[in-house]
Amino acid sequence: MDERTKITLRSENDGPSCAIDKSCCGGASEAELVDVGCTLNPAEMPERVQRWQALFGQMLGYEHRLDHAVFRFAQSEGLDGKLRELVKLEQVCCAHVSWGLKMESNQVLLTLKAEPEALGALVCAFTGGFGGTS
Repeated sequence: MDERTKITLRSENDGPSCAIDKSCCGGASEAELVDVGCTLNPAEMPERVQRWQALFGQMLGYEHRLDHAVFRFAQSEGLDGKLRELVKLEQVCCAHVSWGLKMESNQVLLTLKAEPEALGALVCAFTGGFGGTS
């Protein structure tokens, strides 16, 4: 168990891991585990999860549709930059997801588009694993 993130890594998966849906590390139940094609190096996963957790603790709310999800955050200079940086990183390891950021009405909107199963796993991780409200 990583003491910083309180995540227990699963030894049966030595391949790519996903910081977002935690499919590699037991963060979700067996029924929720989805292979979403993330190529993040397992050694980088705990730090990435910690960074997302810090941001999603500030989420104002979200909307989830079949083909996309929109997460709302209050606009602030520090948060905007952190979101932009993480989106750039995720575009590399989770290229199967379309990641978009937009400023609107003093809010930052993070929009994800993906196949329904992968999107559902991401929404579950962001809203259940990281906090926030709908």
